[in-house]
Amino acid sequence: MRTSHRTQAKGSLLALSVAFFVAVAGQGAAHAAGNPLISNQASASGFPAGSQIYDSATLGSGVNPTGLLTFKLYGPTDATCSAAPLTTTTTPVNGNGYYESSRFVTNAAGTYRWTAAYGGDANNNPSITTACSASAGQVQVGRRMPLLDATRSWAAPLASATALLTGGSGPSGPTGTMTYNLYGVGNSTCAGAPVFSATRSVAGNGSYVSTTFTPTVAGAYQWVVSYSGDADNLAGSTICSDTSKAFTATVANPPVVSGSPTTVSRGGTITVTWSAIASPTSGDWVALYAAGTADGGTVTAWKYLNGTAAGSVALKFPWGAVAGNYEIRLMANNTTSRLATSSPITLVW
Repeated sequence: MRTSHRTQAKGSLLALSVAFFVAVAGQGAAHAAGNPLISNQASASGFPAGSQIYDSATLGSGVNPTGLLTFKLYGPTDATCSAAPLTTTTTPVNGNGYYESSRFVTNAAGTYRWTAAYGGDANNNPSITTACSASAGQVQVGRRMPLLDATRSWAAPLASATALLTGGSGPSGPTGTMTYNLYGVGNSTCAGAPVFSATRSVAGNGSYVSTTFTPTVAGAYQWVVSYSGDADNLAGSTICSDTSKAFTATVANPPVVSGSPTTVSRGGTITVTWSAIASPTSGDWVALYAAGTADGGTVTAWKYLNGTAAGSVALKFPWGAVAGNYEIRLMANNTTSRLATSSPITLVW
């Protein structure tokens, strides 16, 4: 009996020892965790605002990891990733490997920064978040090229142009200015100063109408409309050769100019008479041109008209003027925009 009791006691003690060892070992296994490593790689740079970007992450060294990967995106004005992220997305984890964030549609140019982190699970510790400053997580987004078109309106006596801007980007859409330049009669290449110019502020995609202009000379006119661009959008312009932006103006009572006499000797003087300037300015002027000379070419003689709608002045041919046919041109407000042309005047020696 004594031997039996002693043997039973030893057996009980051994069983308790084994149970304790298993419990301790089990507790140690429950607390042993993997330390996953994570790296990220953002999508390619160089696409314009309005394009989609995303981040990817590679998870390694985890112990059958589950749980979630969290991707955060910070905008061009947040170089330290200290403000609220533009977007936060989570991706389920099913083992070590490659994972992607959701796509994000950019609306501004600049440098975007992604960070990625693994949240851990029962068998793995959370990872360290990838660095905001890491170049692998950055995406360079360029300025966008909006579409610019324009239409012209001519309903006598008023002319105007409407610009249509579409596809522009930015937090509130494109900003900047729209400029409308109108080139006048005899200027098919849109060279030099326009006869009229107007500017409007841009606040988003849409239509923008210029102020109106009243032509004082009959003939063909050409609009050129330009968008200035901004931090998120490239500049653009219509072209002079696009005749869909042209119109032909008629004038009810056009200005007239004449010279007398019509034949003049060397060094002689002619009397220039003009009338019907609709909106006279102090910069209106008359000039003698050799026949066939471009409006921006050499002037033989000229005078200002002192801002009057009608009147007369004397012009003298210089002694060095070459014999031949000449004409008097009435010009508007310090420009070479021609308001009227006289009949031929002949210089003889």
